[in-house]
Amino acid sequence: MRRRDLLLGTAGVLTLLTPLRASSNEEIKLLFPVTFRDRKRWKKVFLRIRGAINLWEARADIEVVAYDEGITFLDRFENGEFEERIENLMLHGVEFKACKVAMNMFNVSEEALFDGVEVVRSGFEYHVLKVKEGYIPIYL
Repeated sequence: MRRRDLLLGTAGVLTLLTPLRASSNEEIKLLFPVTFRDRKRWKKVFLRIRGAINLWEARADIEVVAYDEGITFLDRFENGEFEERIENLMLHGVEFKACKVAMNMFNVSEEALFDGVEVVRSGFEYHVLKVKEGYIPIYL
């Protein structure tokens, strides 16, 4: 391998390892759709949101929308151990939305939702509209 190829290869790897940074005033809009009933994946959602907050701080506009089977993610009676994490993320400006259709399908009442969760008519509709507004969906 020639030295030039080695240097270019190293530069490429270093570029990949450098975190993407938004310009100082650019807002990062992220949407985390939760459509699954899998605790390991739910924990990854928390981890990725925390990572986004650490990277972009106040410039990150982050929303979580739970629909389909994912509605149970926001059910305090089923997932009370997540309450502190959700409250903490809300303190950092993360908004949580619950799909009314899924709530009806999976018998989750508004009283069962964590405090501060907003109910939307349709999680899928909300997801599509947010993407249209420029939010980047993060699928886990």
